[in-house]
Amino acid sequence: MKKKSYVGIDLDVYEEVLDNGLRVYIAPIHRQTRHARLTTFFGGSILEFKVDGEEFTKVPGGIAHFLEHKMFEKENGEDPLTVFENNGASGNAFTTEFMTAYHFTGTGHFYENLKTLLKCVHEPYFTDENVLKEKGIISQEKKEDLDNPFYIVYDKGLVNTFHNLDFKNTVLGSLEDIQKITKEDLYKCYNTFYQPSNMILTISGEVDPKETVEFIKEFYKQYNFKKAKIEIKHKDEPENVVKSKEIIYKDNLSKEVLINYKVKKPGLIKDNYLNRIYFSLLLDMKFGAISSVVDVFAKNKNLISPVSSYLVPVSDYYLLVFNATLKDGCEEFIDLVDKTIKDLSFDENEFNLIKKVLLNSVVLSTENSNGVCSMIANQVCFYDNPVYDMYDKLKKLDFDTFKKFIKDINLNNRCVVILDDENSNG
Repeated sequence: MKKKSYVGIDLDVYEEVLDNGLRVYIAPIHRQTRHARLTTFFGGSILEFKVDGEEFTKVPGGIAHFLEHKMFEKENGEDPLTVFENNGASGNAFTTEFMTAYHFTGTGHFYENLKTLLKCVHEPYFTDENVLKEKGIISQEKKEDLDNPFYIVYDKGLVNTFHNLDFKNTVLGSLEDIQKITKEDLYKCYNTFYQPSNMILTISGEVDPKETVEFIKEFYKQYNFKKAKIEIKHKDEPENVVKSKEIIYKDNLSKEVLINYKVKKPGLIKDNYLNRIYFSLLLDMKFGAISSVVDVFAKNKNLISPVSSYLVPVSDYYLLVFNATLKDGCEEFIDLVDKTIKDLSFDENEFNLIKKVLLNSVVLSTENSNGVCSMIANQVCFYDNPVYDMYDKLKKLDFDTFKKFIKDINLNNRCVVILDDENSNG
């Protein structure tokens, strides 16, 4: 077991790689609440793959999310979530475009809960009958999204932004995709991506690293996992969007606006972590809490909800997303966002203030066991390893480097989707 440390934030991590390939990260902190998360790097944007040199397999959209649901159904009828609850813990799972994670949080019965988590994920039970039943449940979930203004514009925005990348498929998949999923599809994906060599286990809280690793090793002796070589099919993606603008008419009292900027990752900074941080600084400086546009938004009487903005790395691109709910004035809002994001004038004092906020947020991320596990899992997902020197990297963020970095950004590939009241369609 190797002991590593996050420099500058007083957080030690004990790393162990099991014989089956599972990477274990244990971060002891003085918190009674313990959190454990078992993550597989199989998410909604992975639909074509091959294993050990076989032919490529293509599976229906939404299958990673479907698989997440089915992992909680067991042949003996036992419900892992109920077991967690009976042991004073709360368990759950989630699927993103990049991963699926199963987790629990609790204060007592740690090893019993850890055993429940591992058994839940490593003992699948799929039948034609329970798959058919799940199709009805997930289809209903999808139908609710189809009536949700945000998901209407978000789903359409993905389709109109990406030509080839499977990221354009939503995590839930379409209703047609859900109906196509079979028991065989689930086992194919499970046997490929739920091998420990494609997974990580992150644990944080008041735990003993050595004792915990020994428990984990003993647990896995009952299984015979293989290490598979997984290849995700590469798909070339042009820089332009599929469709620059679309208006959807529906019986809806408000107007929903989504703006996607599809941006090729700038090549100035090769470090993936720093590349993403410098790009996120653009968003923080133009639309963050101290930006001038915040006051403009606050005075806009057409805005029903706060404007949300976030950044997602997608293959060789960044997806920069803006969303708002308005009474009226969609075009004015779109023009304001576009003008603001393309204004390349920056203030060094604001840059340094945001830099301090970033440093503080890194420290605060270690305040609870859930946050620690989330940080480590996300860093392994996006950067292959924990970024133990991230505090030093943030301290060295440089305003002149930022300005040079921003000059490499092309913000002209934009996709807009507007959900409007059908009565406005004259």
